[in-house]
Parts: sequence; structure tokens; C-alpha cells
Amino acid sequence: MENFGVHDKIEIDERTFLIHTGTHLKQRKIVSEVFEGGLFLAALEMPIQIREEDAPINYDYLREKTQSFHQAIIEELEVLYRIAEKLNKFKHPISHFHLGCLFLSRNLYPEAIEQFQKSIAGNPTFVKAHIGLGIAYLKSRDFKKALETFREAQQYGEKFPDILNYIGLTLLFLGELDQAITHFQEAIDINPNYFEAQFNLGVALYKSALVGVKNPQAVAIPARVTIYLKQVRDLEKYQSEEWQAQFNQLLELLRDNNHEVILPEIEKLQLQLIDFSSEKDKIYEFYLRFLFGGTELSLETIEKYEHYFEIAGKNGKGYADYWNDIGIFNLIKSRGYYLMALSEFEKAMKLAPEFEETRRNRDLIKSNERGFLILLRAILK
Repeated sequence: MENFGVHDKIEIDERTFLIHTGTHLKQRKIVSEVFEGGLFLAALEMPIQIREEDAPINYDYLREKTQSFHQAIIEELEVLYRIAEKLNKFKHPISHFHLGCLFLSRNLYPEAIEQFQKSIAGNPTFVKAHIGLGIAYLKSRDFKKALETFREAQQYGEKFPDILNYIGLTLLFLGELDQAITHFQEAIDINPNYFEAQFNLGVALYKSALVGVKNPQAVAIPARVTIYLKQVRDLEKYQSEEWQAQFNQLLELLRDNNHEVILPEIEKLQLQLIDFSSEKDKIYEFYLRFLFGGTELSLETIEKYEHYFEIAGKNGKGYADYWNDIGIFNLIKSRGYYLMALSEFEKAMKLAPEFEETRRNRDLIKSNERGFLILLRAILK
């Protein structure tokens, strides 16, 4: 089976991004990767349906799907910056927060930091915005600012185990091993099944064992590092091929005591395990595009997002917020049909300007168009 792909270079706000999108037929998916200056930023993927191995493959169809997905990734990236520009005119903490999350998920840290800061400026007690800001600093390795931000988050909420874990990890990178161990232990005391914190505690103990040792090769890697790395590996959210390969590669390294090789790989994984995204990120992206995207959403674009509402519904049909989201989606989708109908009446008017029934229908729709839009914006805000 033949793999193929497309590539593009785009410039946004004096930044240059490379987008590579290709099919992976054996894995039955299309993957789009975003780079900047040779630095990998993010990967997004879409499953594809392929017939059995002995059946002919429709390569024209696959190329069309690959090109369509590629263009969608470019459009999504460009629209985030359009939303950010338009949001500058508003003080809307929740929208700044969700936009920050979307930038963070693409490892665009300066943009994420800016949006979280604006969210906090509008609502200083917004704990999640403080956490998001701290994570953006932590992932960009600005550890002092990360620690300061997580400390601020603690002032506005209870002792959440995730905040304790993030503080512990920040202290670990700052070399404050004893304090890091204390924070990891506090997080585990609250939630013993917090396997990422358990793993981080093992790493902290590992680093502590190396302090002041004349012969590092004589220091064995603590068993809990391997034990809890396997526990993390087995969590449902890490079952993709990419995650499993990364865990297994690190487990292979842990068989030796080559600390100079092992520690950088462990630190890289620790930062990657920090995940602030949720299954609703694409839903919030959809809302932001409708409110601040700068252009009307086409029915084709709206229908592409329907899949993400369905995913959220797999586990959420027993919750009111799922049905609330579905209700809003259907209202926005109905507006798409509303605008399509208006366009079709306009076409009819061009063909037959004297067709009074069409004129009346068009005028009725246009007279209510603004009210419908105001209703939707009021619901979303």
C-alpha cells in the first residue's frame, strides 16, 4: 500500500509554520504535523476507512481526504489567530481561557500565556486560568514563573492533587528535591491512584539518590520508577501507538544505569504527561469560531464539528451539559440552513426579480436574521 502526503508553509503574525499531512494506510489514519523552525509543535489525526488488504484502494478518494484534512488544519491554525485578534476588543475571561487551552494544546506557549493572562485579568479568582498559565510556563521551562503561578492558584482553591503535582514537578526541575517529594506525597495522599504523581515521586527519589554520590553508576534506579511508569502506560488515555512506543522505549533505557541518557528522557516524558486538554476542546473551538472567527461558518464547517459533539456524547448523555451543548450546536446548525435558505432566495430573485413570493420570503428572513444572531450570541456568552 502506498503512503502519500502534502506539505505547506504558512506565515501568521511573523511566525512561519510548516504543515506536513500524510496517510498512514497500515494504521488507517491521516496525520498532520505542525512544525516551526524545525521544532515539532503538534500532531493531529483523523481515522480513515480502508477496505481489506486484498481489495483495491481508491487512492483518488484518499488523496482528496488527505488534502481536505490538511486544509482544515491550516484553517484551524489561522482562525485561532483571527479569534485572538478579535478577542482583544473584548474582556471575556472564559473565552480567553478556552483560546489559551487551544493554543496550549498546539504547544504555542507565548500565545497561550497571553490568553491565560487576559483571562486572569478579567477574573483574578479563575483557578483554571491560573493552572493553565502555570502549565504554559512549565512546558516552556520558565520554572520560576510556573511556581509563582501555581502558588497563586492554591490561594483561590482547595488543595487539588493536580496543583500539588504540578508544584512538585516545578520544584523538581528547580532542584528543590525535598520540597518536590513533599508535594508529590501530598498529592498521592489525596489521590493514591494518581499514577503520574506516583511516577514523579519515584523520579524525585531517584534524583535524590544521585546527589553527592561519587560513583553514580553504583546507584540503582528505584523500582518504583519502573513500577509506576508501567502503571501510567496502562492508563486508557495512553493507549495510542505513539504513547506506547515512547513508554516502552523509556522502559528499555531503564534497564541500564546510564543516568546521563535516562534522566533527560524522563524529564521530557514528565513534561509531556502534563495534559490540560479535554474532550470538549474542539467544542469550545467551535463556539469561539462562531463568536469571534471573523467569518460566517459554512454548513460544511459546522458539520465537520458534529463528530466532536458525538464523541463527547459517548460518556455524557446522562449529563445536562451534554444536552445543552447539543442544543446550542443545533441552533448554530439551523442558522447555517437559515443563511443557506436566504442565499437561495437571493438566487431566485436574480433569476426572477418580479417573483413576489420569493421577495416576501427573503424579506421575512432578512427581517429576523439579526434577532436570531443576537439570540445565539447571548446564549454562548
